[in-house]
Amino acid sequence: MIRTALIALFLSFSVGTAAQVQDTLAHGHSEAAAHNIKLATTLAFIPGAGQIYNRKYWKVPIVWGALGGVAYYYVDLSQDFNNYESVLQLIIDEPSLQTRTELESLAPDLFAALPAPFYQNSVNGVAQEAMGYMEALRTQREYALFGLLGVYLLNILDANIDAHLYDFDVSDDLSLQPSLNTNRFASRPAELAPGFTLVFAL
Repeated sequence: MIRTALIALFLSFSVGTAAQVQDTLAHGHSEAAAHNIKLATTLAFIPGAGQIYNRKYWKVPIVWGALGGVAYYYVDLSQDFNNYESVLQLIIDEPSLQTRTELESLAPDLFAALPAPFYQNSVNGVAQEAMGYMEALRTQREYALFGLLGVYLLNILDANIDAHLYDFDVSDDLSLQPSLNTNRFASRPAELAPGFTLVFAL
């Protein structure tokens, strides 16, 4: 169910991004800028590629680090989940074992790799604890998967926004800056008053 929801969310985001590109082509941007937006959005599906194309090189390690960190966390949770599942399989395969000590003696490496110990001494108690740990790890793993998808979509969105602002005019032809102006209504003509100067050149 979770995977189906993630796939649907990804497809809806992809369709929305494509529609946004088409809307950009139809409104306001130059042909060169529209081409930049389309290509940047396409490259953004490769993590970091859109940022490189937009010359936002400092964002690349952030994207890779975030994706790598969340992916590592997901893999680590999966490994812990599999270890607890192996404990349950061991209990099923060795019905003659009745205590936790006997289980640990048979597979010491498996029990040493577990992130949390067992507190029950009976086999049934160990099985119940293992299933509880697995349920908690399953929930955390789903959150990690959502986080991984969220970082990936933010990577695409960031590249798309930077592409939209790529030809944004930040030159001196359009600026707003503070200044000191002569106050025409003051009793003394030389008196200065703070204000803002708007420059707009066509």
